[in-house]
Amino acid sequence: MENIDILAKRLSQVRINKGTSAGGTNTTKNGNILEEKVRNIIKNNFFRQECETYKKTKHKYQIEKVKRNDKIYIRAPENAFSRWEKTNGNGFRKLGGAKNPDELLINEESKTINWLECKSQKGSGSVIEKLQSGTKKIRNLKRRFPDWNINYCYILDNYFKGEPEIDELDEDGISYIWENDSEFQKNLINLIK
Repeated sequence: MENIDILAKRLSQVRINKGTSAGGTNTTKNGNILEEKVRNIIKNNFFRQECETYKKTKHKYQIEKVKRNDKIYIRAPENAFSRWEKTNGNGFRKLGGAKNPDELLINEESKTINWLECKSQKGSGSVIEKLQSGTKKIRNLKRRFPDWNINYCYILDNYFKGEPEIDELDEDGISYIWENDSEFQKNLINLIK
């Protein structure tokens, strides 16, 4: 009985991680580093034309009009995408993993939603399992935006190289690039349609 009491006490002290960025400490830290790297490349290569700032509870987010090579995009990463979707989506229910993109550029002229997901894993863990859900997320986005092209892309760290999930991405035609590639910035920009 004493062992059960000790176990019960330990379980009650375990902190449950919920909500946005709810991965393990290292998963969140490593993922945030990759996301920031991608955001900085977008910020430095797609030039702001206009910006609307919204405050949702304690978080502030922006929907920007940006330009690159005479193409205009709407940039609406993370929570900003939900704001854009309110006026452009059809109200179809969202899958949990298809709500807030890490980075997002929308080409209204070609009707293309460029959805960028950053995934980082430095050791054993479950991040790799998220790569298995890309086809479902694309299908959900197509239902929510039936008149739009969905360009769903992964930005991956080197950990995933050689994993069978990469073969699945290839088979399903889902684009991805490697963070440590010497042409990373160029490859990232080339993902955007």
